[in-house]
Amino acid sequence: MSNDIVSKNGEVVGQWDGESVESLKKILLSARKDLKKNKDKVEHTGIPHSDQFPDDLKNFTAYILWAVDKSGKVLVGSGANRTETVESIREFYANDEAKASIDRHNLEE
Repeated sequence: MSNDIVSKNGEVVGQWDGESVESLKKILLSARKDLKKNKDKVEHTGIPHSDQFPDDLKNFTAYILWAVDKSGKVLVGSGANRTETVESIREFYANDEAKASIDRHNLEE
């Protein structure tokens, strides 16, 4: 698997080995300045090692999940500027699913 971080326009803007989302956050921050000048950007789909996402988080849509590192930390948010754990996202997802289920049940009554 490639370590290439690829911009929306297809430019390789950095390398990430999948080890730490903190290092990825720094790489993206650094690349963002140059990309903005060229009217380009990196989207979450341009980040390598998507195979590290647990299956149960692959369809998570409440907010953007950029990457999961080897220790289970996740880079999240539209600006790729927050870090959460896989476990905390699972808890949020479970609560979100429960709320949606209750809402559907209440609509049926």
